[in-house]
Amino acid sequence: MGILDTVINQVGKNLNTGKQKTLHSLPATETELIERRQQAEKIIQNKSLMSSAATVVPIPGIDVGVDLKLMKDIIEDINKVYGLSHKQVNNMAADMKQQVMFTAAKKGSDFIGRNITTKLLTVVLKAFAKREAAKQVRWIPVVGQAVAAGISYRLMKKLGEDHARKCEQVARSLM
Repeated sequence: MGILDTVINQVGKNLNTGKQKTLHSLPATETELIERRQQAEKIIQNKSLMSSAATVVPIPGIDVGVDLKLMKDIIEDINKVYGLSHKQVNNMAADMKQQVMFTAAKKGSDFIGRNITTKLLTVVLKAFAKREAAKQVRWIPVVGQAVAAGISYRLMKKLGEDHARKCEQVARSLM
């Protein structure tokens, strides 16, 4: 899937050509938290649109590969926006790192402050399997593809929104 990864990354870079600050730390104020939420919403919108577009491609199985890549990317990107990526958390002081991990666990997130691996994504795959079954309606010409694209968009958006909400809760409790 090297070519597929390259295409997805290139499309993502083109969609994210707007101004973006490099975020290295947790938000310190409510204003910063609001700015980061807006950045996360843009990421969610872009990744959801890419997922929807991949569903319409008539090559069997490509949408599954794209969705897995996008799931990993959306989680990692949102973590970075809130200062909660694996790398960012590992660079924190030991007590702060422990507090982040404890708060993330309390909020019910398996993805905050962790390295997102394929094994970790199996947590998401249970819901993903149901989604893929629903998307199989796309084999009904035209209408099926539109329905599948809508389902794909909505479910990717929900994944992103849920994760962003958890990241925001963790960041707010650490302020």
